[in-house]
Amino acid sequence: MHTEPSDNQPTSTLENVIPIWLETQFEQLHDQARMLVDDYWRQLQNRHKQLTNNERGRIGVRIRRRDSSLSFSIEWYRMASLRQNGQTKPICQYLKKGLGYRYPLQKILKGEPDWEHTLVEELENEFVDIRKQLALLGKIRDAYQQFQQATQEGKR
Repeated sequence: MHTEPSDNQPTSTLENVIPIWLETQFEQLHDQARMLVDDYWRQLQNRHKQLTNNERGRIGVRIRRRDSSLSFSIEWYRMASLRQNGQTKPICQYLKKGLGYRYPLQKILKGEPDWEHTLVEELENEFVDIRKQLALLGKIRDAYQQFQQATQEGKR
């Protein structure tokens, strides 16, 4: 693939390729993460049908999308319930991500059933790769925006 602009190819067309490529990559990562999150919830529901309340897992996961910056985060949380005025209300306690791209699973999964350990660990390994790719795409996006600003300032 030839990436240098030729005399026949306007620079603006080439400049438009980068944002489109970035958006495509973000969307592919988001779709991959969404598929994994949906699969987690399917597996969790199947397990919950077979287990008593004490054997059920309490770890949830979600994707939080930020459309303005072509970004998203994959977040783990602990599910619980609160009795208030005779009604049970679900509550979520979001768990802190560790340094880098990984959640500290030993701390998060303490006291959770073994089957949940396995499921969360498998998914977290996938999520680490997605978070790393997402961070790298963010750096490319930021560098591209800085380049665009610098070239605009140079034209003044």
